[in-house]
Amino acid sequence: MAWQDVTRMAEQDAVMQHLTNHGLHSNVIVPFKTEKVQRNDEICTTLGVIRGFLDAQIEELGVENRVLTLSVSELKRPVRYFWGVHDFVRGLRGALLGHEYLTNIGILHRDISENNIVLGLRPEDERGYLIDLDMAIRQNAEEPTQPEPVRPRPIFFKCYTPEFSTLPEPDSKKPMRALRTGTFPYISYNVLGGGRHTQFDDVESFLYVLLLFFFSYAGPLPVPELHNTDEAGFVHSIGSGRPSHMRNWPDQYAGWADGETLAIANQKYFSITNVNGAKRIIQSTEFAECLQNNWPKELHNPIRDLIVNSFTIFYNSTLHTAANGSRTEVSHIEFVSMLDTWLDVYSHLEDKFSNCPFKQPEAVCETES
Repeated sequence: MAWQDVTRMAEQDAVMQHLTNHGLHSNVIVPFKTEKVQRNDEICTTLGVIRGFLDAQIEELGVENRVLTLSVSELKRPVRYFWGVHDFVRGLRGALLGHEYLTNIGILHRDISENNIVLGLRPEDERGYLIDLDMAIRQNAEEPTQPEPVRPRPIFFKCYTPEFSTLPEPDSKKPMRALRTGTFPYISYNVLGGGRHTQFDDVESFLYVLLLFFFSYAGPLPVPELHNTDEAGFVHSIGSGRPSHMRNWPDQYAGWADGETLAIANQKYFSITNVNGAKRIIQSTEFAECLQNNWPKELHNPIRDLIVNSFTIFYNSTLHTAANGSRTEVSHIEFVSMLDTWLDVYSHLEDKFSNCPFKQPEAVCETES
């Protein structure tokens, strides 16, 4: 269920019709049934259900009118139930391919976040999908944003950062911070600064999904829990609390959810456009604490490599764009190629650090699109 903005419903219908006309994609999940929820033969709306506002207050305060809708789509696995780092990376890769297809047919998603990426149910399935086109729009034909020519594939860097011996105690008492939409932490620095939203901003949002993933979890859930959640259809009971492996973000990143917009934009801008931005992230106390407390030691350098190489392609894109660093311009193929390289370099660790409760078929090639 979701409360849909009444003013966007016509655009949402147009986007879905546009997608239907061009054909669906294996890495994009769309509802096969959507209906407005009714009560006593009346459609449920925020202005109809919430009676605490006078008409004058609605106009003065800009209260949004939203319709409660029920959508039914194919069951997939939320990211929080990932089997291992490699499983998540494959999921991110699949969602990028889905986003690339939407871009190619003239649809801009505009709401990339961890919650809008889902994973395959079994190892032989597609491992990643993009969902939720509620904020999507059709590309403005008179203002196209074309990618830069694909640059040579960059060298894959391997990091060997020393372990930190003294770390601050983790803060386990603070509540998780989230914005109403749950997507603010993933917005590109260009959009935060008031720039026009393009497909490149969405691709940059995937970068923040990747970075924040490692702060969000202490490894995957144990195999029995993953098996049980699969059997239960990934239904999370109200009042049962958050899953045991979820963690609070450090203050530096928790502020991305509810901090001052330009300050967040500047922090992201510096991390991407500074040649040492990625190194400062992986050498920070927050990142060292994250690795030491949440992830097996043998995965520390692979995770560092993943972050450094991801930020490097975004840094390189700012050196080549006509925008002179005012936005990133990373193509889907650049990001996907980097993820493929990482999966290949560290393929020997996948089974060792996977809590997949299902047997992996022998003849599965995940890096072919």
